[in-house]
Amino acid sequence: MKPEEVFASLTAFQQGLAGHFDWLHRWYQAVLNRQDGVKFPDPAACACPFDQWHKNAGGTPFADFPDFAQLAAEHDEVHDKAAQLSGRAQAGLTVTTSDYETLMMSVLSFGATAQSLEREVWKALATVDPLTGLSNRQSMRTHLMGERDRAIRQKLPLSLALADIDHFKKINDGFGHSQGDKVLRAVAAVLKATVRPYDVVYRYGGEEFLLCLPGTNAENGALVLERIRAAIAALELTDDRGTPIPVTATFGIAEINADLSVDDAIELADRALYDGKLGGRNKVVITA
Repeated sequence: MKPEEVFASLTAFQQGLAGHFDWLHRWYQAVLNRQDGVKFPDPAACACPFDQWHKNAGGTPFADFPDFAQLAAEHDEVHDKAAQLSGRAQAGLTVTTSDYETLMMSVLSFGATAQSLEREVWKALATVDPLTGLSNRQSMRTHLMGERDRAIRQKLPLSLALADIDHFKKINDGFGHSQGDKVLRAVAAVLKATVRPYDVVYRYGGEEFLLCLPGTNAENGALVLERIRAAIAALELTDDRGTPIPVTATFGIAEINADLSVDDAIELADRALYDGKLGGRNKVVITA
């Protein structure tokens, strides 16, 4: 999930939602001010901006949220009930208070689901690093503790690894912070593309990343990290003038067990990372 895409979708969502309630207000006004002999407004004849938003949002991160499909169904229900009221009035039938209350219940349900969806989107954005699109540390500890408990319960291995971009300060000082940001994004993209589907990558802070490798002991995890290390070293990045920006990373990995907490494992991985840096960088080190 790219934060910029979610922010763009969120803005469009809010505009579509406002358009829907504008449509509903116009419909109510037409209902309240209708005159005998004048055709009752037909909701189906008036395009609602929310329809267009939902159609376009099918390929955006919004579609991944559970309330997305429910919101569409509830939006259709509002329009259907409004159309029923229009049809009854146009046919000369009485439109009762109960009929309006039924419509209002649909309107309130739609509004509540829309608010729930927006809260879920903002919650997701709060757990994503805006520069790299990786998960940030806000949700990391809860997830890692859950993975540790699951690994112990199912008697499966679990490894945690730390990755650090080598000489990142020199990259920032020599090429500028905008190029440093480009390097961070490029490394994050390699991490996301190279890990397995069930692995999770976090931006741990600065130029450091944390990898959670479920079902993996330290030795096999080191093989995964070696592929990542090689892919990062193979990056061909240049600055705006075409000058190459050398990028490598060092990794430290530790395996969790029942006697080792998440914090302990991170500390061991950090020690292995430190050993890798002392040993020349651009390598993978398993904790001793």
